[in-house]
Amino acid sequence: MSARGRLGLVALAAAVLSACSSLQQLEIPTLEGLARIGQQALPIDPVKEREIGFGIAATVAGRYRLVQNEPLIHYVNLVGQAIAQQSARAGEVDFRFGVLDTDDVNAWAAPGGYVLLTRGALARMDSEAELAGVLAHEIAHVDETHVLDEIRRSSVLADARDEAQLTGFIMDRLAEAGGSLLFTGLSREDELEADSLGAIYAAASGYRPDGLLRFLERLDEEAAADSSLREWTATHPSESDRVEALRRQFAASDLDLTSGRDLPERFRAAVHSTDPGPAEAERTGTPRPRPDKQGPRRP
Repeated sequence: MSARGRLGLVALAAAVLSACSSLQQLEIPTLEGLARIGQQALPIDPVKEREIGFGIAATVAGRYRLVQNEPLIHYVNLVGQAIAQQSARAGEVDFRFGVLDTDDVNAWAAPGGYVLLTRGALARMDSEAELAGVLAHEIAHVDETHVLDEIRRSSVLADARDEAQLTGFIMDRLAEAGGSLLFTGLSREDELEADSLGAIYAAASGYRPDGLLRFLERLDEEAAADSSLREWTATHPSESDRVEALRRQFAASDLDLTSGRDLPERFRAAVHSTDPGPAEAERTGTPRPRPDKQGPRRP
């Protein structure tokens, strides 16, 4: 990456920190608030987080059938693992990527590194940089423990005093609560933060930083007329808000949005071919995932 590109990433990161700090509000805690703070303080180590995340990912996968196209899953994992190397929790979280067999457009991240996107979302993308942008957004959700923090604030953990009690019935309730949370959507603040961090991860991986931006712009244009986007619009802030926030973030940095890899031909070959093969991905140096990284599996 050029010196200008590195300076741009630094400026982009500074813009993210500034935006995140502006979201914080001073609040006087009530008794209910103090109880929730206590729940949030419940320590959950990465092993237990992965167990919770598996249950949530299985709930999502149970709603749709997982795609079994091995070359496609291999390709998505190649891209996902390249982005995951930029994760703030790389080495702590074992990221796994899967594709759901539905025309609906959506993507989710469960605690512990389970990332799922739909076949419909892939069909709306035009390049590998766009795929990288979407996966980077979901990886950022895991890094910032957005879903896990919402679970900590839920009534499910009201009676839990330590990790040892997170078993059996409570784990089933956590999976149900986490799945419901993903299907209803995270907060606007969480989504915008994941957009901002995802742009940094994608750029640091060598992709065009505006991949997610271009994907969101396309969805914004099509949302009103396409029923397959209903779930996406119901579980995410408006595309126009997210597009505006990303444009402001890029404008505050010195990052060249046309720098980095776009790779539309490789994307089309991998997504639309029945047997694209990994040779081209390996030639360009994209890391190979381990064979077991093909969607949700038990931790």
